Amino acid sequence: TNYTPFIVLGRSRVGSNLLRGLLNSHPAITAFGEIFRDHGTLDWDHTGYFSSKQSHSLIASDPVKFLDLRVLGRYPRRVQAVGFKLFYYHAHEGRSASVWAYIRDRRDLKIIHLKRWNILHTHLSRKLATVTDRWVSRSDRADAAEPIRLDYEECLNDFARTRAWESEYDRFFADHQMLPVQYERLADAYAPEMERIESFLGVSSRPVHPSTFRQTRQRLSEAISNYDELKAKFAGTAWEAFFVE
Repeated sequence: TNYTPFIVLGRSRVGSNLLRGLLNSHPAITAFGEIFRDHGTLDWDHTGYFSSKQSHSLIASDPVKFLDLRVLGRYPRRVQAVGFKLFYYHAHEGRSASVWAYIRDRRDLKIIHLKRWNILHTHLSRKLATVTDRWVSRSDRADAAEPIRLDYEECLNDFARTRAWESEYDRFFADHQMLPVQYERLADAYAPEMERIESFLGVSSRPVHPSTFRQTRQRLSEAISNYDELKAKFAGTAWEAFFVE
């Protein structure tokens, strides 16, 4: 049990799969997926880890005990850090809501707060994934997608909601050791960012590699059919910088 427990905090489409793949390519780190994505069920990102009936029953009946015994329990001595992904909107219903108080009260649990500066990219990525039903890319060959139209009000609400979540959970975990990680830096040059993360988790630096890749490398103006219209509407607002390519 002498390892660093952690969570990757954030929301969807901010690079959590990229980060998780990098973490798991380190021999001393175990990083699970969105365990609490669906209330009362397990999501181990298809690894099959602890996918027994007992695990499913335990997470539904006592999520905190499940974390203590299964997720943050005993591991081989080579494992020096263990964590999982937790999004702002996970585990807020039923018994799973107790997870947040448990994590807040465990001051030894470190927080990697993953954010994406350009929330327009986040919003677009989620919309594209919803349309194509492709949420993860295992190939480094990016595809060109058909441009889609984005709704102004939906963009505005998503921008404001995301920034509010980020501030809320920065305050929620103010007494924890927290490392902010920006997706743009991680995606552009993951090696130096991973060195920071490895140091934060207390593990030695090792060469790591991603297991997922960007699904598209299109410019925003190519991927959004009404890009010019949105850019004009957001001009002069707090969000106008998202439209600089």
